[in-house]
Parts: sequence; structure tokens; C-alpha cells
Amino acid sequence: MPTSERSGLSDRVQSLRLSGRQPSPASRLQPLPWIFSVVLLLTTIAFGYRAYRVGSMVPSEDSESPPASGIVAPAPTRSTSSVAASGEIVLQSKGYVIPISLVQVSPKVGGQLVRLARVKDRDTGLEREFTEGDKFQKDEILAWIERAEYESDYHQALFNYQATVERYEDLKKTMPEEIKQAEADLEETRATAAQLKLDYERNRRLSVGSAIAQRELEQAKFTYEATVARQRKLEASLRILRDSRYERRLKTAEAEMQQAKAALDKAKWRLDNTEVRAPVTGTILTKKAELGNIVNPSAFSSGISASLCEMADLTQLEIDLSIQERDVANIREGQRCMIMPEAYKDDREFLARHPQGYRGEVSRLMPTADRAKGAVPVRVRVLPGEISSDEAGRYLRPDLSANVSFYRADEKVSPSRELRPEKK
Repeated sequence: MPTSERSGLSDRVQSLRLSGRQPSPASRLQPLPWIFSVVLLLTTIAFGYRAYRVGSMVPSEDSESPPASGIVAPAPTRSTSSVAASGEIVLQSKGYVIPISLVQVSPKVGGQLVRLARVKDRDTGLEREFTEGDKFQKDEILAWIERAEYESDYHQALFNYQATVERYEDLKKTMPEEIKQAEADLEETRATAAQLKLDYERNRRLSVGSAIAQRELEQAKFTYEATVARQRKLEASLRILRDSRYERRLKTAEAEMQQAKAALDKAKWRLDNTEVRAPVTGTILTKKAELGNIVNPSAFSSGISASLCEMADLTQLEIDLSIQERDVANIREGQRCMIMPEAYKDDREFLARHPQGYRGEVSRLMPTADRAKGAVPVRVRVLPGEISSDEAGRYLRPDLSANVSFYRADEKVSPSRELRPEKK
């Protein structure tokens, strides 16, 4: 190729090159992968060391070989166990607070609420209708039901009872007099029959000589026979009065009086129950009816309340727990426990009163298990006297969660058991 052509081609190639191109930074980025690798290695070593330390603290029972079936049992989600030592906790579990006895306050008679009990508000000092959280003593009136219909039924039953009493008393006084009257009538009839018999016999003798008319003889005969029949009637009546009629009439009148008394008592009971009273000493948990509502204990339709409210004694509470099957062997009835409310475990005021929580004991293990959870329901009750009246409903409330610590089963000396007198 001629020299001139090669020089022209070289110039064209040089013109196609990019101007201002910087050197490649690949040489500066080469150490970064090594740095990332070193950091990842150190992180892996740190996590591995931590897992080794935590694994060494787990009890030996967790390191047992898996079952022959190859299925690994799931770890418990609600309870953890520790080494059983004297005075130490063998099991901890989380449960929920429930009242020992939840009472549904339902009126015994139906009707419209015309008045609700009023209490003094603690903040304003003014009276208001009762609501959730208010406390009532047993037999205090909670509400009043309209009583016009029940008053009418009561008065009707009262007057009917008074009438039956008068009939009974009258029968009791007059029946002996009736017997005496029947005896006197019988005596009179006997005397009249004797006289008529004499007249009849005299007329019959006179009739032989035709001294009297036949008509007079027949009249004397039938008058005497009628008197004898009346005498037999009076004797039968007197015999009935003396034997059984008097007693039966008296018992019948007495039964009618008792029947009227029962109807009166029922009407009085219905009238008295227009005042809805607190069945127990406790706190109002839920209010289900307001002033003007119609309440009926057998109501199922909308617009009619079947109950007035729900209340419970919040000084008597239990913890509802689900203990895993593998931990049930650590639980015994009467076993002592400590109950710590989850919401107040860091509250200074609560910890100042109860540093370790409330004392409790295992009240019962349910006879059936929960197949879905693989657990057994257990109830732990707060010991009597642990919750004072001013603390009722403050720290332990129904449906709040609480942590329960179970102590050794062989150390189940319960304060509540010590306080109970032994039966001799």
C-alpha cells in the first residue's frame, strides 16, 4: 500500500477515538470485596459464639434425641420450665384473669325500667346513674321496674285471701251451731211424730163406730207418716254432720284459704321483685340496659334486654392457664404460686405493695385437655385477703394477662390452707 494511503487511514482512526476519556477506576475498587468478606466472616463468628453460649444454658432435657418418627415436637409457647430446686420456680406461664363467680343480674319479672340506682361521682361529687366500675353491696337496689300491674294483681290476691279467711272462720264457728240446730229439729220432729201417732190411733178406733169421717182418719194417717219420714231425714242429716260432712267442709274451706294465701304470696313476690337488687357484693362489669328499656328474663328478641348488668366480686379472682402436656407433671392441686399482672410488672406503686406479686395456689386441674393446643387448662386462684377492697378491680381486672410462677410441688404449704380450721 502506498505511504500516502497508510497515513490517511491512520489519521481517520485517530479521529474516531473518544476525547477526554479518564482512566478506569477498576484498580481502586479491587480491595472492597475483600473488606466485605472479612466483615461477613467476623459477623458469622460472633453469632455462632452467641448461639453456643445460649445453647449451653438450656436444660439437658431439650438436647434429647428426636422421636423415632422423625417429627420434632413444637416448643411450648406459653410456659417455660427451669431446674427444680428448693424455693425456686419450676414453671412459669402466662394466663388471663377471670372472676371466680360472674353473676348476670337479671330481673325476675319483666317490665320497663322507670328508675336506676344513683351513686355519687368521685370526681365531681354529683349524683349520677350507676355505670361500669361502680361497687354495690349485697341486696342494694340497682333498678326499679314499673309496678302498676303487679300492684293490681297483689290487691286482687289480697282481697280474695281475706274472703276465704272469712269463710273459713265463719264455717268454723257456725258448724257446731248447725249441729245443735239439727239435733233440736230432730227432737221436735220426734215429739210431733209421737203426738200424731196417738191422734191417728185414736181416730182409727173411733172410725170403727163411725164416730169420725173417713177423711179425717186418712188425714191423720198421712200426716203421721209424713212426720215419720221427716224424722228419718233429720236423723240422716245429723248423722252426716256428726260423722264427716263437718270435717270435710272445714278442710275444704281451709284448703281454699291456703290456695288464696299461695296466690297472695306469689303476687307479693312479683311485686317485691320490681326492685332489682344486687345478688352479691361486687363491681359492675357491664351495663346492658338503660332507663326506659323493657327488661324480661326470658327475652330473646331485639329491643328487649334479658338482663340488667353483669357484676362480680373482684377480690375473688382466678387465673386461667393452658399448661403444655410436658409440663403438667410439675403442677399439683394446692401448689403455691406467685401472680404478677403483666400490665403492672414495672409499676412502682404496685411493686411497693406487692414486690413479687399476689400469692396464689392451684385450685384445680381441668379433667380434660385441649387437643388443638396440646395443653391442659389449669386454674390458679388468688389467696383470700391478697386483694383488698380498695385494690379490687385496680391491678387485676377480668381478661387482663398475668404471669404465674409455680413453686416446687413438695413445698405447697399454702397460707390459705393454714388459715382454714381443721374439722374435728
